[in-house]
Amino acid sequence: MRDKLDEAEARFRRAVDIYRAVYGDHHYLVAIALSNLAGISRDKKNYSRAEQLFREVIRRYKEALPADNVNLGIAHIKLGRTLLRHNKYKDAAPETLAGYEILIKQSSPSTSFMRAARKDLAAEYEALNQPQKAARFRAELAEVTANSSSTIPPQ
Repeated sequence: MRDKLDEAEARFRRAVDIYRAVYGDHHYLVAIALSNLAGISRDKKNYSRAEQLFREVIRRYKEALPADNVNLGIAHIKLGRTLLRHNKYKDAAPETLAGYEILIKQSSPSTSFMRAARKDLAAEYEALNQPQKAARFRAELAEVTANSSSTIPPQ
């Protein structure tokens, strides 16, 4: 698996270089490639590097995209997850919540990112000794899970 991560990292670095050469440094495609690179750093447990890259991604998205853009919301959630895994709960919760609040306003938000945000927010608030906030997101997650399983036809 480590070899695959190294290969993916090299490819994403190349993508960043190509996008910068073609579109310039401030294009949102550069941010997308940097986000992929940050994900590899997180998977390699290099949380400090992943945090740095995700913060750069968010800055670039804010320069290039509207404040309610899905990619910006996802980047906040990914940064929050990185901080959560690095046990930086106080920093993680506002990032995850920012992403959650962007996605929840979308007409059809990504189910997987909404599930991840709710799960992470519950864990972050629990770690911050804020059980009522944690319970809110656990309840939302349980409700969505129950509703989605009740819409699946029997086999």
